[in-house]
Amino acid sequence: MGESITDQELRRRLLTFNTVVPPVTNSTRRLLVKKLADLESRHSSQIDSPKSNDISLINVSNWNHSASEDEDKNSYLFTETKKFSNKLPEVQTEKKKPRLYDSSVNNISSRDPIIRRPRSSPVTETPYADQAIQRWKEKMMNQSQNKIDVSSTSQFDFPSPVSSIYSQNSRRYIQPTQQRHLGNGYTRNTQYIILLFIGFFVVIFGLYFTSIQSSTVVLPSGILNSFCAKKNLQGFDCDTEQERVQKLYSSLVSQVQDKYIKNQCEKSDIHPTVDAQTIFEYISTHENLPSREIEELVELFKSIAKTYSDSPIGFDTSFNINIQPNLPILCAVKNIFTNMFYLILWLGIVSLSLMSLYFGICYMTTKSEKHKQEVNRLVESIIDILKQQAQYRPNEGYLPIIHIRDQLIPPNERQTKSKIWAEVEQYFSESESRVRSEIQQIDGEDFQVWRWVQPMSPVTAKKVWQGQAFETNEGSMNSPQPSPTSCLKIRHMFGPDSMLGVDCETRVKDAILEKCESVEVLHLSVDRSSQEGCVYVKCASPAEAGKAYRQLHGFWYDGKLVTVKFLRLERYHQRFPDAVTTTIPLTPSNNEKRSLQ
Repeated sequence: MGESITDQELRRRLLTFNTVVPPVTNSTRRLLVKKLADLESRHSSQIDSPKSNDISLINVSNWNHSASEDEDKNSYLFTETKKFSNKLPEVQTEKKKPRLYDSSVNNISSRDPIIRRPRSSPVTETPYADQAIQRWKEKMMNQSQNKIDVSSTSQFDFPSPVSSIYSQNSRRYIQPTQQRHLGNGYTRNTQYIILLFIGFFVVIFGLYFTSIQSSTVVLPSGILNSFCAKKNLQGFDCDTEQERVQKLYSSLVSQVQDKYIKNQCEKSDIHPTVDAQTIFEYISTHENLPSREIEELVELFKSIAKTYSDSPIGFDTSFNINIQPNLPILCAVKNIFTNMFYLILWLGIVSLSLMSLYFGICYMTTKSEKHKQEVNRLVESIIDILKQQAQYRPNEGYLPIIHIRDQLIPPNERQTKSKIWAEVEQYFSESESRVRSEIQQIDGEDFQVWRWVQPMSPVTAKKVWQGQAFETNEGSMNSPQPSPTSCLKIRHMFGPDSMLGVDCETRVKDAILEKCESVEVLHLSVDRSSQEGCVYVKCASPAEAGKAYRQLHGFWYDGKLVTVKFLRLERYHQRFPDAVTTTIPLTPSNNEKRSLQ
């Protein structure tokens, strides 16, 4: 076989088994032929053996094993590949679109490095190897997917080499996405804060640069020309004198501005002024001039500071600042912050003052309203007590004032409500004509009393339930069975002239609620303009309305026979829309049950 096969045929058949073929020479030909025979015999035995699910893995392992054995035998031919004899040779397959969990055959272990070996010659297509590797990849993908599903549903995780490969790859893409979503909010807030600070400092520096003034001091030419004319100077001498005057005046301005800056920035005790004597001494020190000319210059500077409106300095008793100079940037920013702080502080004080004034007014108003309500409540209670006394004890229609006070005000509140009680006494003495104050002897002791002097009519003294005119028990002919609706119309609860008082409507409501104590009454309305004394009542259910019907129909109240009839619920809601949403049962205004006495 070795003699009949050509070198090209030997190379082609070895490349079919994905084997690295060195140059064919006389010394290597015998080994290559032996290797080809071994590979072909092994391949034929694998084809004859029964197929199984693990055939692709066995083929790959056999190739790896055979390749390692051949490389060990031919170590003198494959010196470069001997270092990595345990690695699979790189197989060139068709190009595929990359996927998230796609990995090569060499990535079985994450610790093993990926080795790419150079090809000595173009590799031909190897369909058997490509199919085996592809099947191996698909099985690895299925196993890793199953393990990932099991680990996600189970309580405990058991890592495996294959799953660790794909879990590491999955973290590379999934974890940054989750962190990116979590960090978006913090990043956005940080950006807003940074932009806010940048805008704040831009405003500060903008205010500073807009307040910068020109530092050049230029004296008017008219003043300088008049000074030259006064000294009879012309031409070059006049120009020289004007420059000297300009220079000295600029020095004077600089001295005043320096003192002003120190006073503003350093907060020292330096006064931002320069007197005329200091200017005289400065000129005499820096200029060789007689005293008379120095005095003339000082007077000239005074005249300029007083009359020249654009002069940076002014003069009254000494030279002072007329136009604020440019402050250093740190000092200017400090002053801006200081002014802002004082502005905010002033606004805060004003706001707190206004809020305190507002809440103070609200507190005083509320307190005054509560005070008036308490006085009115005591007055109404005293009038009720005196009326009852006059009704039930006509011969003793008076009560001691201190006894009434002790009855209405608890002992622990008498000290705090002393002013309220004084106003109540003043009200009865000045504004209530139906109550008279007098002195009566009770049990041998004189008391200041209040007497109800208004005559009590017989009708007023009978505002109680006075018995039943006919039978209305359940099952009688005067009691309908079953009750058709939950609404009632009650007649003859009051007369046309008996609803003149303030509490008359409350008395009528209390009389019905006290008589129907075991009935759930949801709505009750008194028709004050009715000539028949009508009162409208809505109960919680038709059964409750039946109870109210039997407790009211045919009873005498205030000398009148009360009659009751049922009303349709639609008519009742049409007349009283607020009764649609009422769900809380009504109760009397007090627990005295006056209508049942």
